Amino acid sequence: MKNIIHILSVIIVLVLVVVPARAGSGSDQEATNFGKSVQGVQLAITMTNSVFQVGSSSTVASVTTNSSTNTITVDISAPTIHFGVLLTNDTGKLYHVTTRLDIREPGRLVTINPGEEQSESIPVTFGENIEPGDYTLKATRKFSSSDGEDFTLESNSIKVKIIK
Repeated sequence: MKNIIHILSVIIVLVLVVVPARAGSGSDQEATNFGKSVQGVQLAITMTNSVFQVGSSSTVASVTTNSSTNTITVDISAPTIHFGVLLTNDTGKLYHVTTRLDIREPGRLVTINPGEEQSESIPVTFGENIEPGDYTLKATRKFSSSDGEDFTLESNSIKVKIIK
């Protein structure tokens, strides 16, 4: 009887600890991939879903990581202006999906020190003009080095499906 209780206890622990730890990785696209490093800086994007309806809106989560030995500066005032989010299909059809906002904010520069990162949310809209199908989603953003030189980052790719 003690062996059965022990075995049941082990099973309960496995169900309560191991299964929830693995469950979160199914639907979320994790930020394990970054785009190409530019001057030691990289951009990664993720989304909680990979299927979107034409005309719907969502948010792209971004992380800008500074692995260089220098500080960099990014503007976080308006992600819809400072990020470009593009949707491309296999035939090369390209759509800009960054949600347009009429409100303009003054620039808000943030310094990212070496070894630090900056997370931001980018609103996107999958317009009525987008044809249903399989697409690749990528983001770009600019940053400035400590000597004032501007660079453009390109993120990792995310596979998404657009449906009617």
